[in-house]
Amino acid sequence: MVILNVDVKNTVTYRFDVEDPAKRGIIPNLTTTTLPNAFMEGVEVDDIVAVNGKPAKGVHAIRYMRMNFSPTPSPGAAIADMSGSFCDCNWYFQAQDGKFVGQILDGGLTVPHVIKGGAGAFYAATGEHYFVAGLPTRLASVSEDPSRRRELGGGRYRVPFYLVMESYPEIEMTPQGPAILHANDLSLVDLARPARAGELLVMRARNLGPTTPAVLPTQPFPKWTGDPLPVVNSDLEVTVNGAPAEVLFKAGWPGEVGVYRVDFRMPSGVTPGMTTLQLTAAWIPSEEVKIPVQ
Repeated sequence: MVILNVDVKNTVTYRFDVEDPAKRGIIPNLTTTTLPNAFMEGVEVDDIVAVNGKPAKGVHAIRYMRMNFSPTPSPGAAIADMSGSFCDCNWYFQAQDGKFVGQILDGGLTVPHVIKGGAGAFYAATGEHYFVAGLPTRLASVSEDPSRRRELGGGRYRVPFYLVMESYPEIEMTPQGPAILHANDLSLVDLARPARAGELLVMRARNLGPTTPAVLPTQPFPKWTGDPLPVVNSDLEVTVNGAPAEVLFKAGWPGEVGVYRVDFRMPSGVTPGMTTLQLTAAWIPSEEVKIPVQ
């Protein structure tokens, strides 16, 4: 299971309280609206700003019908054996440079919401998510200009996701050990030829998500002919004994299906001996592997 703590802000719920399309989205200032007990249609929008404490970009959008279910409803609300309302949500995640990382779809009648699936780095994800109390959403009329949402402000909160992935980032393994290679000749790092502090190394990895330009998951990455290689969209992290290593290159491995090349530099202060490596892509960590360092 993977836990993603997603922070959002500028949360605004626009109530569809104006029937004339010509009068929607035209008021440049703050608006207010009233909430009926049932049958309120609306859209909530907010900005994804961080994942697990790391800066991120993206948008979260909710389309819903407010029903205000309750076992003891007030007049005009909906009776049911539970409390809540139903909605469909779309989480669109981007790296810090704006490139697409992945999408998560969810929805439900109450919290936790059910994860219905995903795309990109979150392909076929399942699970659930919760809401952690924060500043509530700002309620607005659909007559308000949504292009000014960030200027006018809104709510903020954190959403913990509990995800079971179809596949996780993976450092490829060989019969002799992890596929960590010396950059000068692409020979395997092993006991006979250990890595060195400050050395440039190459990692063979899988399941790192979308690239730019995009390549279909079942197709080989293009062989290098001088054109730009398909670069991994996600912000990648390589850690050595828990400390960050410098990532210098991240792209699809030319001519191979589903294999990526990650070039990184072994930190200069690494302690000799068996050293632990871990790769994180789209905020999802791989299993740890060990390589020898002299």
